[in-house]
Amino acid sequence: MDRRSALKQAALLAGGLAWLPACDFGPQRVAVALDNLQLDVNLQDLLAKVAATIIPSGEDKSDETSPSDDSMGAEELDLYRFILVMVDDCMEKEDQEAFSNGLQQLVPFTKAYFEKPFPQKETMENEAILTQLMEMKDAPAAKEGIEISPTEQLKDIQAFLGITKRYTVQGYMASEYFMTEKFPYKLVPGAYQGCVSTDGLTVM
Repeated sequence: MDRRSALKQAALLAGGLAWLPACDFGPQRVAVALDNLQLDVNLQDLLAKVAATIIPSGEDKSDETSPSDDSMGAEELDLYRFILVMVDDCMEKEDQEAFSNGLQQLVPFTKAYFEKPFPQKETMENEAILTQLMEMKDAPAAKEGIEISPTEQLKDIQAFLGITKRYTVQGYMASEYFMTEKFPYKLVPGAYQGCVSTDGLTVM
């Protein structure tokens, strides 16, 4: 092997090694890059769980009395990414802070004041927890060792849940899956019917 070929192969090998860290095909989720929000992978996973509770998949929605279906939910569509981008790009700083604080306080709050902290294994239990949080009008009495007042915690959590629900529904209805599988888009609104009876037609 001449010197030129050896140098060429060495350069290719070095380039391949440099790309190895980026080629991680493991199950671990990669954090979404954000400009304003500072949320680590664990918090983004928690957001994904909240979104999946709002719009679960057909398998998660099924129970013993109703047959399961294969409809996709927020988790399969990665709607947490849509939520993060919308909050990071389109919301005011005050709303971004409430969203971030509410997300961070969700687990400590439910752990401190609920018998079943979020998240649980069953979707129905998670739905019950989030529903209870949204319907709470008064925060519970503060417990010893809790630095943030329950009133402020509840306020931020309810703001977070409201924002998350809004963008989860918006992202789901705008997804390719919904527009092609659940509610197929028709370029022309229905077939043309040249002869339609007007008997009984009421003109307002």
